[in-house]
Amino acid sequence: MPTPSLHWLSASGEEQTYPITFPETIIGRKSDADIVFSNPNISRHHAKVVTSDEGALVLDLGSTHGTFVNGERVEKQFLKDGDRLELGKDRVEIRFFTGNGRIDSQSRFDTTEVFQKSLTDLGRLLPSNFSDLEKISCVLDFQYQWEQTYTPDAAFLQILQSALKISGAERAFVLLRHNDKFEYAAGIDGKGRSMSLAEFQASHSVIDEVGATGKPVFMVEGIKGKFAEQASIVAMNLRAIACLPLKGQTQEGPPTILGILYLDSRKTMHSLSGLDERILTKLAVDAGTVIERIEMIKGFEERRKLEQELALAEETQRSLLPQKLPNIAGFRLRAFSKPTRYVGGDFYDFIATDDSSFTGVLADVSGKGVAASLLSSMTLGCLEMQLRAGLNPAQALTRLNKFLCERSARSRFVTMFALTLNRDGNGTMVNAGHNPGYLYRAATGEIEELNSNNMIVGAFSFATYETMPLRLERGDVLVVYSDGLTEAENPSGEMLGESKVKEVIQQNAAQGAEELERSLLAAIHFFTEGHSQSDDITLMIVEKT
Repeated sequence: MPTPSLHWLSASGEEQTYPITFPETIIGRKSDADIVFSNPNISRHHAKVVTSDEGALVLDLGSTHGTFVNGERVEKQFLKDGDRLELGKDRVEIRFFTGNGRIDSQSRFDTTEVFQKSLTDLGRLLPSNFSDLEKISCVLDFQYQWEQTYTPDAAFLQILQSALKISGAERAFVLLRHNDKFEYAAGIDGKGRSMSLAEFQASHSVIDEVGATGKPVFMVEGIKGKFAEQASIVAMNLRAIACLPLKGQTQEGPPTILGILYLDSRKTMHSLSGLDERILTKLAVDAGTVIERIEMIKGFEERRKLEQELALAEETQRSLLPQKLPNIAGFRLRAFSKPTRYVGGDFYDFIATDDSSFTGVLADVSGKGVAASLLSSMTLGCLEMQLRAGLNPAQALTRLNKFLCERSARSRFVTMFALTLNRDGNGTMVNAGHNPGYLYRAATGEIEELNSNNMIVGAFSFATYETMPLRLERGDVLVVYSDGLTEAENPSGEMLGESKVKEVIQQNAAQGAEELERSLLAAIHFFTEGHSQSDDITLMIVEKT
């Protein structure tokens, strides 16, 4: 089945395809978005695309300047193949495709026209003699190359070759910002030979000056002023230095210095007129745009790698849950679990003791994300080992509590609901600080709440756990859930709540466990309207037949 994708193509020919491989894809200016645009008129979390069996739905996330589909502003709308998605006041355009996500030749921008216009505009500033045209060809060639090249090394090489050709310097280096310092990234000499980090020598006083002020330094006919007596300059016998800031737009805030273009020579460089300096400055502006692009692509690749690792973690965690629910005579069992994103702290388990009895557990580990998932996996493994050894839930939880108190952080704990039932519907339960279970009584149509009767697990080493009797009659349905169900929020911040959950149970439990599960999930979907959830959602349903 083809993978849907979003395809972005700028007016200058820059393009990127983003396959939609996860249920939610967030678009915005903030670095934690899945697709990041540095445009200041795009909100931090601007919109998201949610995929389901029904299709792809775009949702505006309360953006300042709006989300548009085919020219019309929308709050939410299902997308069709080829739909034009536009973001913000500048209408940054993305195309949605259900197949390969490519724009056909009719809808592509005419990049030839763009380059011709750029050449005409630059020509107005420059004399028409050969040497100046040769310099301009360096800039235009550089612009073309960076739009076609995605590897940092190739981009840096083009920056350095162009700078050397324009300036006549003996050496050229690109330095990239790392925290508050500028560190070597690439270098070549006047003969085009690559220079390693070990060969990198430069005037750090000049670099610090440019980094601090954001203004270029041109000293091409001798070192003057405060730099003339700098030890590094004297030691290298330098006669000329040009150092320019490479600026780019960051994810947050105004443009900043992303790197430094540093040129030096032991002989004088070309005599740079005001025009020559403008050309070299223009080169530095383009170089800054390249570095911004490289950082954007690097960030995208890092996020994609992280998402792949998280997807693998999600698959691993899901494999720890029962792959198939046990077939127990006299019962129908259903279960569902969805983490907030990728991995979470909820789990459920069913263990068949024999053909006529079973133990069921649903737990919610404090916290969310990777840390909660690790504790969840450890808790599940330890608990299952105890239950399979023949301990009843109360004994198993007492041992588990001691283990967690010794091995996990004090701020981490687990709430849990565990039950054991045999064929005739008799059994016991333990509610360790968990939400109340809802027991629908078929005979009366009423719901009984099975409240907590024990302490949370993993917080108090002295805690012991006790069972209380539980009995299900024919037609009775027990629903156990994590608080992500009742705390599911709609776009207005309202919660689904316990009353709504009990209402759904009363209306649908008589139709059986499978229909009740479908109705509860439909109620969540309808209420939240695709809004991102802040907690994992897990539920377990036991029907006595």
